Amino acid sequence: MKPTPIFHWIVVSVFAMVLAACGSSEQPTESVEPTSILTTQSAVTALPGATDEVPTVEVLGQATDSNPGPSCTVLQDLNLRFGPGTAYRPPIQVLPANSILTPLGFAFEGIPGGSWAYVRDEATQTEGWVSAGSQFISCDVDLTSMPSVAYDPPPPYLPKTAQTSPGPGQGFCKDGSGSEYSCILTFSDEYLFQVQVFKNGVELGENDGVEPIPFTVTRDDEIVYSIVEGVADYCIFGGNGPCNEWVFEGGVLKWTADGTPVESGEYKLAIDVTVNGEYSHWESFFTLEVP
Repeated sequence: MKPTPIFHWIVVSVFAMVLAACGSSEQPTESVEPTSILTTQSAVTALPGATDEVPTVEVLGQATDSNPGPSCTVLQDLNLRFGPGTAYRPPIQVLPANSILTPLGFAFEGIPGGSWAYVRDEATQTEGWVSAGSQFISCDVDLTSMPSVAYDPPPPYLPKTAQTSPGPGQGFCKDGSGSEYSCILTFSDEYLFQVQVFKNGVELGENDGVEPIPFTVTRDDEIVYSIVEGVADYCIFGGNGPCNEWVFEGGVLKWTADGTPVESGEYKLAIDVTVNGEYSHWESFFTLEVP
């Protein structure tokens, strides 16, 4: 008896199905979102030599071995600081030109000004802030899109103060006056200036006949600061042991709160001291060097 030719029919049917698939004008495609990773695997029948490893699609913008992520290049020697602004001193280190940085954050307004980037120096793995000006760093990412980073307020800083020469004056605040009254006049980086009044070596105050003392600071014959201080220790910024220090506001030294910023240069200080009707005028030139 001859076998029934069912096997040939099955083979022909399968061959016809393959021909039909190959002859189709529309091919199936798979689109991959550029920001996703393929992590699922279709159910397949295991074949000899098959592997369970699933291919992945690289995430655009994500740091990998082949795509290290956003970076910046230092264009000239640049200070790395612990806060966003020159008020944060001293610098952590100097970044040489061509250093490679990884941007981590951004501040639109530093202290005292300008935009700043929070970065990591890839050579030392040190993190800090650099000026974000286009003349300082070049980045392959929009720094304004980086997240904000919390930071502490800057430390107050002091100018360097030095008396350059005494000016004209009269009375007991000048050496050799022969009066029973005398003065000790002190310049300081911390509180700029203080005058102490003595009678025969004993310090005097407002209860000993010392009248309120006017202080006047001028630059190029224009008054930049003035005060009348009626309380010992007679400090130019006020205070009664110790003297008040410079006003440090918004990362900037100022003569008064909400007042004019302090600038480097030469100034003249004048004081008028009156004790029990005896008068003395004293002047001095001094320089300020503001960091």
